Amino acid sequence: MTDKLTDKNVAAYLKKNPDFFLDHENLLLQMKLTDNRQGTISLVEKQLAVLRERQKKTRQQLEDVLTAAKENNEIFDNCRRLILDLMAAENSETFFSSLEKSLKKDFKCKAYALMIFGAGKDINHFTRRVTKENAAQHIGSLIRAKEPTLGILRPEEQHYLFGPDSEKVNSAAVLAVKNRNRHIALLAIGSSDAHYFSPRMETLFIGFIADSLAKLLPRHLLV
Repeated sequence: MTDKLTDKNVAAYLKKNPDFFLDHENLLLQMKLTDNRQGTISLVEKQLAVLRERQKKTRQQLEDVLTAAKENNEIFDNCRRLILDLMAAENSETFFSSLEKSLKKDFKCKAYALMIFGAGKDINHFTRRVTKENAAQHIGSLIRAKEPTLGILRPEEQHYLFGPDSEKVNSAAVLAVKNRNRHIALLAIGSSDAHYFSPRMETLFIGFIADSLAKLLPRHLLV
């Protein structure tokens, strides 16, 4: 008894014989499909439409990749310039001045804060000392994060980090600074651009800032 012909059988046969319509051109021209936008169209027209749509998606994916690459390259250049300036700083005043200058100019910050964990007086208007215990009550998850935190912060976290300037921040990068697995500081960078710091951003380059601060910062804390 012959098996009943089904849509699945036909699809499987055509998949195994992609050149079937080369010998059945008349059949190809007679086949019609219904398109929601164009009404009834031929199989050839449908195939062309599918190819155009796939090409459009591929082009968009390529543009997304290029955009991400451009953003990451910009971040890398800024990080590299900042780290070299910090390494070249001959004294603490120049060190913290170079850090602030880079955050404002290169990273287009609207707000920034460097929190040093420990007792003592604040170093300048954006570098302050706080106990780790106090900070943990407000931004504990940011301190414990193994990777830099990028994107939108919770309102209470943002206010604790940036204070009155928190209203200017629509996206942020928060970097935990650790020396031999001991947290010594936390750097927070805020941008008015909601898309400037995003979770999709590569964290490798911006993580270099935290690693560099971990090595360079201790020598400038004796002020």
